[in-house]
Amino acid sequence: MAEAQPKKPAAGDATKERIVNATLETIRSEGIVGTSARAIARTGDFNQALIFYHFGSIDNAVVAAVCELGTKRIAKHQAELENATSLSELIGIARAIHNEDTTSQNITVLAQVFARAARSDADDDLGAQLYAQLEPWNQMLAHAIERVAGDSPLAQFVPMAHLADAMSALFVGIELLDDLDPSQGHADSLFDSMETLAELVNSVLG
Repeated sequence: MAEAQPKKPAAGDATKERIVNATLETIRSEGIVGTSARAIARTGDFNQALIFYHFGSIDNAVVAAVCELGTKRIAKHQAELENATSLSELIGIARAIHNEDTTSQNITVLAQVFARAARSDADDDLGAQLYAQLEPWNQMLAHAIERVAGDSPLAQFVPMAHLADAMSALFVGIELLDDLDPSQGHADSLFDSMETLAELVNSVLG
């Protein structure tokens, strides 16, 4: 019996994927201020009318791009986070993810779109939509921290969801600091301190 072949994406889905990828690339190269319909269409080599046909607005395309970015990050890092056995190991994984995100400019994309949501002319729902795209990532972090913390006092007194939110905010905050003062190595220094703290916590809870 012949093996079933995977279905090819519909033409509309393929076009939407092109738009999403072009939106991400435009944010990386042009910043959110330069991410216009014309710029996205130029990056993806398609008619800018397709953006409005498939997404209705630039903001909706940006939200879809952040969703795609989050989905790929989860797929890539879920297994290693689930396999971590200590807080120190989680911090080490976080450092590696941050370095990778910095190289690929993923955090730059997030910082830029958050800046867009903060603008006075932004749609009132844009911030909520963007935050909703972060929820799956934050939940994955919270589960990893909760599993590692187990029944320790840390898990009993500190909400894991709050720690996951803090970690996500930390990623974006470090990116902003390094952009403002790239000579100081804020990320490495902070992760060094976090790893030291994690080892201390492990010793106290051990």
